[in-house]
Amino acid sequence: MAQNLHINIIAKDRTKQAMGAVQAGLGRLKGAVFSVQSALLGVGGALVIRSLIKVGASVESLKIRFAFLFKGMEEGNRAFKELIDFAAKVPFSLEEISQASGNLAVVSKDAKELAEVLQVTGNVAVVTGLDFAITATQIQRSFAGGIAAADVFRERGVRALLGFEAGAKKTAKETKEAFFKTFGPDGEFGKAMQVMATTFTGTLSMLSDKLFKFKLETDQAGFFDFVKNALAVINQMIEANEATLVSFAQKSSAMLINVIKSTMLGGAVLIDLFRP
Repeated sequence: MAQNLHINIIAKDRTKQAMGAVQAGLGRLKGAVFSVQSALLGVGGALVIRSLIKVGASVESLKIRFAFLFKGMEEGNRAFKELIDFAAKVPFSLEEISQASGNLAVVSKDAKELAEVLQVTGNVAVVTGLDFAITATQIQRSFAGGIAAADVFRERGVRALLGFEAGAKKTAKETKEAFFKTFGPDGEFGKAMQVMATTFTGTLSMLSDKLFKFKLETDQAGFFDFVKNALAVINQMIEANEATLVSFAQKSSAMLINVIKSTMLGGAVLIDLFRP
């Protein structure tokens, strides 16, 4: 009887120890999970902020460029709105359109014409299979120097699509007119983007546009200006304390030099001690 009692007590005690170990293990696991979760949230938050700042900076630069190209901030902002509206309806991301739009703005006299050139460029990109950026570069060359200036278009057979005979020399004006006739709204390939927008790739692109637009609206609501102003304040503080920073840098340099010297000297002494 006493022996059975002793065995039961030992078994109960070991069960408690095992349960305690399990609970401790679960506690450590829970802590580790929360630590990883916190780290991921921190990294994710940093990536979101970085992404927002990147969008804000690129859009700000594009708006300034548009203001110069379209002879004023008002027409430049109108051109930027045309770009946003265009991106919402086509199978190309707003980000790649905004990156390429500078090339198209060069050959557009105002915001209205930019919208028309964007339409032509999108249709050409769909038909040729080129990405929007390359197409925009080739459109700029074609509108500025004629179809002969666009070597990539020549390789993709765009000359034939425009109805130009091989070897025929066409001016920039003739080339531009042919592009609008063939790839404009009423042209043979005027609906190419609408068809592409219904595909899986086009749907994904428009979903990507929604995310880009959300980032843009977040920046325009004040976030980007806040970050920019904060950096300006930091820059002013650094300029105001330049003498202090220079002095600190000189002292840090001297300290590092002394540390390295001491390390090298200590190493040399150690080597001498072990010499036979």
